[in-house]
Amino acid sequence: MKKGNITLISLFMFCVCNIFAQDSNDRLNLLFSKIESVYKSINTLKIDYTEDILFDSTNEKQKVSGTLFFYRPSNIYISHKTPKQQKIYIDDKNITIYNLENSQVIIDSWQNVFDGDFSVATIINFGNNLEKIKKTNVISISGENEKYIILKAVPIKRKDLVVEIYISKTTMYPVKAILRSSLVRVETIFESYVVNPILDKKNFKLNVSNDVEVIRLN
Repeated sequence: MKKGNITLISLFMFCVCNIFAQDSNDRLNLLFSKIESVYKSINTLKIDYTEDILFDSTNEKQKVSGTLFFYRPSNIYISHKTPKQQKIYIDDKNITIYNLENSQVIIDSWQNVFDGDFSVATIINFGNNLEKIKKTNVISISGENEKYIILKAVPIKRKDLVVEIYISKTTMYPVKAILRSSLVRVETIFESYVVNPILDKKNFKLNVSNDVEVIRLN
């Protein structure tokens, strides 16, 4: 699974699903309360995004762009436009990646990703994992300016991985996120939000012809 895929999903869902706090910091809890209040009114969402990915070991750069659709409580559909066309489907059990170029589908359980080495996945929350998230991540406010408040998440078991999420003071939406690890740096820009568009829930389930190869990892 591409690292950029998991990054985008995790950073987005960090703010869309149930918001969590690691400590009793009043300022942090007040921020989460404001974010929760805003997102309670969101049932569906459409976001255009771009990602710049730098792999440190090879100095390889990759540009990713696409659109993410969210359908409460836990359905996500991502359409990757560049560098390759991919469709990604997520619910509270599985992640399904459809590579159109190779006519191949890969299905993995969310738990496998949650427990994987690329631990940015551990900050995602579909509701069931709230207690685990609070125990496995340290959340703090790492900075602030006139436009943004910056949240930082560090998985306890992966001290080499840091995620910073820039929250707009005006909308309480994430506008930028930066992930840094010993292997990769990923900067995600959320370019536009359409709140509560009319979406067909059928589009959040993959339908492919019989000639498409399906690989199940779970």
